[in-house]
Amino acid sequence: MDTQGQTTDKLKSYVERLERLLDEVDALKDSIKDLRGEIKNDGFNVKAVERIVAFRRNSDAADKEAEFINDVILYAQVTGTPLDVVAPEPEGTAVVNAEKP
Repeated sequence: MDTQGQTTDKLKSYVERLERLLDEVDALKDSIKDLRGEIKNDGFNVKAVERIVAFRRNSDAADKEAEFINDVILYAQVTGTPLDVVAPEPEGTAVVNAEKP
């Protein structure tokens, strides 16, 4: 097969794959719409359920961030690299000044 024929076949393949994926996306959107309807029909607050899902999905990101920070700290300890990082105080924790005027 010539180069132009191969290029044409490859492009056709990409177009067909993209069409299938977009069809799947449309089907998923319909499924999500149906699920929201079920949630509402069962008396739940759809927005609240979506917030729970968003929180759970962000929780995974927070876990990855914590793991990354831990890796950086361990690397710094192993290599002797100083870390000039100031961590924010947790909410509700008062900072006490040791020096008295």
